[in-house]
This record gives sequence, C-alpha cells and structure tokens, in this order.
Amino acid sequence: MTVPNWFRRILAHLEIPFEECPLPPTLAAGVPDRSTSGPPTARSWLLSVGGRPLTVVLPASARLDVNRVRTVLGSRDVHLAQPEEVTAWFKGTAPDAVPPVRLRADQWVMMDRSLATAGKIIVAAGTLDGAVVVRFRDWYRAVGPGVGRFVAEGAGRNEESTILVVEDEEDTNRLVCQLLRQEGFACHGAIAGREALELAASVQPSAVLLDLMLPDISGFEVYEHLRRSRPMRALPVIIVTALDDEESRQRGRELGAEMYLTKPFLPEDLVTEVRSAVADARA
Repeated sequence: MTVPNWFRRILAHLEIPFEECPLPPTLAAGVPDRSTSGPPTARSWLLSVGGRPLTVVLPASARLDVNRVRTVLGSRDVHLAQPEEVTAWFKGTAPDAVPPVRLRADQWVMMDRSLATAGKIIVAAGTLDGAVVVRFRDWYRAVGPGVGRFVAEGAGRNEESTILVVEDEEDTNRLVCQLLRQEGFACHGAIAGREALELAASVQPSAVLLDLMLPDISGFEVYEHLRRSRPMRALPVIIVTALDDEESRQRGRELGAEMYLTKPFLPEDLVTEVRSAVADARA
C-alpha cells in the first residue's frame, strides 16, 4: 500500500494525522460497503457544477441523490462528472481515487450529515495502491465541507443484473463500471472485442455497453458475433461511441441496438438507458 508524497504533504499542511491502510474494495471497485467492523469508508462523488468541480462525500454504502444537490445549490447545471472532466481537473490522480480534500481553488466539497457520527473514516489517497484512516473531526476541521442530506433514499438494488462494459479507454471503463456498481448493478469490463466475447460467454450479462472503436475488432463485429450466439441473440446492447455519423447509427439500428449514445454523455442518461434496457429484457 502506498500513499503518494504529494498527498502526504497536503495532509501535513492541513494538520490531519493519518494511518495508511489498503484501499478497500468499496473504493477500488465501487462496490457497496457492508462491513460491520473497523472505520467506515467515505466515498467521494465527483460532480460538475457549471464546469466547476464539486466533491460530495457519502458513506460508501450509500448512493448520491443528484437532484438533492441541485436543489441545495439552486442550479440545474449539475451532473455527475464525466471521465474526461475528472482527468482534466485532477491530473496525476487516479480518477476513481480522488481524495475528499480541496485540490483546486475552484473546488467545492460537501458531505452527507450521516458521516458526522463517525469517529474515524477511511478515504482514498489519490492512487489505487492505498488509502488513509483519519479522524472525522480532523478532516472536517481542515476541509470545512458544506453539510446536508444527499443520500438517495429507497432506491432498489439491481445486483442480479450484470452489465458488460466494452470500452478500450481503461479509465473510462473503470469509471463507468464504478458508476453502475454504485447504482446496484454487477459489472465486468473488457477493453478489447475478443475479450468482450469471452466475458459475455462466461458471465451471461443482462446488457452490454458497447464502444465501436476497439483495438482488435470493431464493436460492430462484436455485435454480430453476439447476434449469432443463440443464448445472447436477444441480449440488450447499448452502443456508446464517439462516432456520430448517420451510417454508423443506421448500422446500429439494423443490428437492433437498444440505444445509440454518443460521447460525451451524461452519466444519468447512461444509467437511465441501462435500467430501461434491463427492464425491457425482463418484461
């Protein structure tokens, strides 16, 4: 486990004592935190507010209510940050391990009030190699986050549904899987077409998010292979691509794609399409 020197310097400047620890699976893979022993894990949700970064810190067992954030801020221009936004804001930091401190002058930090009951919390340290344990009161004193209720209530789980994400950009693949896991789906990522076909055969996903530009075979070839497999002939496929030409859209329609999303996309739109595709397949 490794805490980078730049984050050590930030913690020292903020006068936050810390202990190193392994990165919990709840941060490394975005899975729910159901542990009953040890300090709770605090997860950072990254949002864009008019292009400005906002970190909302929640217990790792919770999901974020984005509409509640919009209401508190009095702005509709609020959305879950896209991978390219996170990478641009926090250079040199793993996109899904951004620590819950102010790393930029224009960054806001907020937290759900339920964290205030914690004695210590585990937070990401900027890399996928380790995390830190800090006292909540030390973190709160140093960061001074806005406090409110931001946990989504009454959201059902979708853990019986497995989504296969086929995307050759590894950071994007990991962040999309993290987003889907936070929404309760199981998720597997593939960065190449042949790898995707092998995974599809082994995990039998409920739906596929398919990029068209892959390093070995095209996304359309992957789609055609899936259609030739009897068990996966009716598998819902959502195309997610930077290709925005009519020829590509037409071919997607001919193959039977549930939706054709072009990059960049809003995370909320992606989640909505996945939920809809899974629900329609079950109907």
